[in-house]
Amino acid sequence: MAEPNLIYKITILELLHRSGFPLSNSQITDFFLEGNLTDYFTAQQAISDDEEANLILSKTNHNNTTYSITDEGQKTLELFKEKISPALSKDINKYLKVNSISMKEENSYKATYFKADRGGFVVQLRITENDVPTMDLSFHVGSKEQAETLCNNWKVRSDEVYASIMDILMN
Repeated sequence: MAEPNLIYKITILELLHRSGFPLSNSQITDFFLEGNLTDYFTAQQAISDDEEANLILSKTNHNNTTYSITDEGQKTLELFKEKISPALSKDINKYLKVNSISMKEENSYKATYFKADRGGFVVQLRITENDVPTMDLSFHVGSKEQAETLCNNWKVRSDEVYASIMDILMN
């Protein structure tokens, strides 16, 4: 069973390398599940193993964790790249081709909050393009519940907010 687990771990590195941008846990897991390559728990274990070995780096922003490949992960990928079969390589290419635009968009909307020094919470909402901020909004709210609601709804409504702001700026 060691060989399939090694292939899953290397596949994660290859996905992150080829994507060129961080991927969320669900985006990585979806690759394995959609391709019927393994089950959810095995995919989660492979992600965890790669992270524990410092092959990937996680970054958590409110309720979303994204992963990127580390320098050590790149070196490991080069050593074990032949473990990825031509069929698996083709599956990776297809998955990224079909999903890369939506994955990039999904990861470009960031929302977080933190406790303010004088009470309440500061909510930070951001839209990035190629990891460069194109819009940043920060404001104060009275409760943690309000902050969580705003962050949770940001991905759903951010396009409307961005479009409204662009309309204002263009007129």
